[in-house]
Amino acid sequence: MGEKVSLDAYLTNNPIEGALFFLGKKLSVKDDKGVVSGIIFETEAYGGAEDKACHGYGNRVTPRNKTLFQRGGIAYVYFCYGMHYLLNFVLGPEGIPMAVLIRGVWITEGKERVRERRKGIPEKHWADGPGKVTRSFGINDSDNGVSLIGDRIWVEYSGIVIPETEIKTTARIGVDYAEEWAKKPLRFVWEKK
Repeated sequence: MGEKVSLDAYLTNNPIEGALFFLGKKLSVKDDKGVVSGIIFETEAYGGAEDKACHGYGNRVTPRNKTLFQRGGIAYVYFCYGMHYLLNFVLGPEGIPMAVLIRGVWITEGKERVRERRKGIPEKHWADGPGKVTRSFGINDSDNGVSLIGDRIWVEYSGIVIPETEIKTTARIGVDYAEEWAKKPLRFVWEKK
């Protein structure tokens, strides 16, 4: 096991910096059958009460999004479109809604376990979308609020340094409702060369 990312990394008050920071880091999830790990290659930044695509827009706290308003360093997991769970890393101080959505991971460890979970899906598509990430890693609503520096879900330094030229920046996916925020370049994809 490598060095875990410390709590300080989750306390940034800049979701863009957070989204870029987690690219190339190693996500790991442990259950009673072992550990699944992989390298994060796609993220999206969400944050602040002014972000119309963020669940915390307008500082509106609900039973569904209250985790987003907690201190950084925990998982914000929610059910999306009645189909799949999405994993976010909560950032910043308590009371300010900020997170990084984990959109894509290259699986590197626990492949047999993921193969069971993703039957019939080619390996390159196991975790190339946010709902696919949670299915591959076995993440669900019971992981909402779980510490990201604990023994269930954690992130490690991988030793990878991504050249800026390999990071593609685009608008976020699926947030067309967010008016002027829909087109902001807050999605980051590592296009490995």
